[in-house]
Amino acid sequence: MPFAKRSTYSLTLAISAALVSSYATAENKPSEQEMAWSCSMTKDGEWDCSVNEELVNQTEVTKQTLQESVAQQPASTTPSPPATPVEIKATTPAQAAPIPRVRQEAVVSVPATTQSRPSVKAKATSNGVWDCIAGTNGEWLCNDEIEQAQQQPQLAIETPTQTNVQTTAPAVVTHQPIQTAEVIGSEWQCGTSPSGDWDCHKVNIHALSLPQSQQRSGSSEPLYNTENPYSHLDWAYYRNPQGQQCAGRYIEPSYPIAGDEHLENPPLYLEADQSSTIIGGLSRLQGGVTMRQGVRRLSASSAELDQVTNKARLEGNVVYREPGLLMLSDTAQIDTSSSEAIFNDTQYVMHEDGFRGEADRIIRLEDERLRIENGDYTYCPPFSDAWKLQADSIEINQDTGIGTAEDTVIRVAGVPIFYSPYFTFPIDDRRKSGFLYPTIGYSTDDGLDISVPYYFNIAPNMDDTLTARHMSDRGLLLENEFRYMNDWSSNTLNTAYLSNDNTLNEDRWLLNIEHNGKPSQRWHTSIDFSSVSDNDYFEDLDTNLEVSRQDHLDQRAEITYNQKNWSFQARVHDYQTIDDNSKSPYKRLPQLTLKGENKFSEAGEFKYITEYTQFDRDLSGLTGRDRIIGDRRYIMPTINYLWQAPWGYLKPELSLWSSNYSLDNQLSGLSESPSINVPILSLDSTVIFERTLSNGGIQTLEPRIFGLYIPEENQDEIPDFDTSELGFSYNSLFRHNRFSGKDRIGDTKQISLGIATRFFGQDGYEKGSLSIGQAYYFADRKVQLNPASPDSTEGQSDIATEAVWYLNRNFRVNFDAILDNNDFSNTESNLRLRYNSDLDHRFDFSYRYEEDTRKQTDLSFIWPLSGSWTAMGRWLHDIEENDNLESALGLEYESCCWKVSFAGRRWLDDKDNYDTGMFLNFTLKGLGSFGSGSNGFLNDIIGYEEREEHNDK
Repeated sequence: MPFAKRSTYSLTLAISAALVSSYATAENKPSEQEMAWSCSMTKDGEWDCSVNEELVNQTEVTKQTLQESVAQQPASTTPSPPATPVEIKATTPAQAAPIPRVRQEAVVSVPATTQSRPSVKAKATSNGVWDCIAGTNGEWLCNDEIEQAQQQPQLAIETPTQTNVQTTAPAVVTHQPIQTAEVIGSEWQCGTSPSGDWDCHKVNIHALSLPQSQQRSGSSEPLYNTENPYSHLDWAYYRNPQGQQCAGRYIEPSYPIAGDEHLENPPLYLEADQSSTIIGGLSRLQGGVTMRQGVRRLSASSAELDQVTNKARLEGNVVYREPGLLMLSDTAQIDTSSSEAIFNDTQYVMHEDGFRGEADRIIRLEDERLRIENGDYTYCPPFSDAWKLQADSIEINQDTGIGTAEDTVIRVAGVPIFYSPYFTFPIDDRRKSGFLYPTIGYSTDDGLDISVPYYFNIAPNMDDTLTARHMSDRGLLLENEFRYMNDWSSNTLNTAYLSNDNTLNEDRWLLNIEHNGKPSQRWHTSIDFSSVSDNDYFEDLDTNLEVSRQDHLDQRAEITYNQKNWSFQARVHDYQTIDDNSKSPYKRLPQLTLKGENKFSEAGEFKYITEYTQFDRDLSGLTGRDRIIGDRRYIMPTINYLWQAPWGYLKPELSLWSSNYSLDNQLSGLSESPSINVPILSLDSTVIFERTLSNGGIQTLEPRIFGLYIPEENQDEIPDFDTSELGFSYNSLFRHNRFSGKDRIGDTKQISLGIATRFFGQDGYEKGSLSIGQAYYFADRKVQLNPASPDSTEGQSDIATEAVWYLNRNFRVNFDAILDNNDFSNTESNLRLRYNSDLDHRFDFSYRYEEDTRKQTDLSFIWPLSGSWTAMGRWLHDIEENDNLESALGLEYESCCWKVSFAGRRWLDDKDNYDTGMFLNFTLKGLGSFGSGSNGFLNDIIGYEEREEHNDK
């Protein structure tokens, strides 16, 4: 039980004005055992009560004193029967019981005649509930007196669900209540002030809209309710601006700080309307019984405290609270010596974790574990029982974040779908060992496909997931993911092994290592290594491991050292090519790079990059230039100066490209030690003109001139280790080199002219832009990637255009096109429409056209159909070949506590055959998910992976 054993109790009577009249009910001749209390008020305002032994020895004096006290009471007051113990009774409380009471640790006794509070003439109803209104003269009219005052103006008094729990609303609520603008009435809200007077104010009542699931089917009008039927569970309706599915959440009430919350064994405070006690025996409390010890609170209609056994029994509307936990029950038993408690016929809520349940009995153990007997557990809101975990016994351990259940049945919509004699589940985000949910699928290549993962929570910084995957047509595949973290690195090891694939009669395996580390402030390390047994591994078996499926699998390791103005990197980089139609890239064994930059004035800058790389590759099946391997040494210093002003800039730059090689397997007649030494001179300039538009926005006009001079030097003897020719676009007009990599520097004498205009709104955001440009050459370009290719002799480049239009901050249209310089025909174009307002509203459409090469459309979307339904899909179509390269459509339903998604896919595989698949995934929020097959293809939908990562947080 949450209340620790105390040697004494501090009793605060709820109605201090009743203290005088309570003596009228005491026996005229008390015995030693019957003399209960001698009370005085301390300087802190607390009642200090103890046995008055001196008064016990002076029975006659006591009798005379009591008789005098009785003589001052109304004639209707009669003494108690001689056989009963002394009672301290409060007169009828001068307050409406349903009104929340403000906790007063000290209550000053003030004669009732001096209190400026309404009088109460009626009794409470049989169930203990007051129904009161204020009369015209300020008096309270309660229950049967209301009918007598129907002709009088009345004020409605709010009756909260809980009358004995003192709460104040949180200072800040981040989610707005679901309330309409319609004011359907007003009501009085009342509480007691520190002096004990009534503090009332009038407030408007707004109509509240209940969740759609609670509205009557077929009703055409919205269902409004002025009360929250689940307020007793701390449930608050709200409208979530982020579009999540829950219509509310559990919000704990806040309490005044008493100052003893931090104590290891804080004092126990009791409060009641009436009390009686037998010294050393039984104490009875009636009416509005509350207990507080530190941060824990307990309330009930009545209570009995046994001073001999240190046990208490509470009955009627029992409410127990501690941070993060609420329990409501009919009766409760408390053992103050062992700090254990038993609650019967109980509802419970765990606010932070967002789950609730019911039970025949809940035992709160001394170590704060909860043992739920014949109960249930669910993550669903109070108005929904979409799923429940029911068990004979459930134990919830908040220290470990683990729940365990025995003889367990999981029910969905009341239908049992799963049974287990023993079941464990997480109650928060902490990890624990155990089986994860299996997946089941079927395909013509693999047959029945069943995967059962088991998670090992080895240590806070180490875990492992082993998945046994049985494919009826292939055999047993074991996949394993091991993760390890320390202060300076994160590491993942992925492995998979299939012994003697029944289809191919050979072993299949996968290995992946990922590492990112920072052993010190300036050092950084990285490893990315992937390898598979054969080229068809991913095509045949796929995998649920987080492993790249590119045509060239990286096998890279590097270490970097960073200083303020320079950095050094050492790298080894190899590949495994799993595409039969591609040549494997060159290995870099090793690649050493040093680069840096320094300012020699406010606008002047000196940069440099030096690199040494040894290139190697598997020469099997290769001929000619493809067999060349060797070393490359490269250095490129650069100096530039930037004159910049708000209206434009001018930037001259001078660089030196210097590289030399040591080659093996060089072609006959060519040098094995070729080199390049070429200067690069450029001048870049822009002027910006602005004008104000009639709508208050701004339009700019930005002409740009870029001059580039690179003399021609024969590079036919240089191999192609890491170089390719870049595509042509508006931005390429202002590049220094038309090749990527460091094996070619393109010769040119050119001027590129471009002009751009931009439109800005009054808010400063760019609304759109349009750019067009062309390069003019003053010499042929003789350097080509392939020495056999002819020189480029055109005097002008094609015309490059680029346009961006922001329809609003969420909707963007991009279009770029290349126009032939001779007839202005479209040779290449790309159109993209992108809408992205949030993670649940994504739309992307792109059209790619390249003359005589490609004409494709790619459409993907994520879009809610309603508050709970979301559609998502992708369609990749080749217009030139009239082929659907891939089409996928998914439908997802999500409520506050469960989610189901269904997806179908048809795609063209590497063997030009069409495959189809159907995938189903069912998630019980707070419990786990069930699925069939792999739906990793949904990650190709733009924004889907980001959305799932966000929802898993």
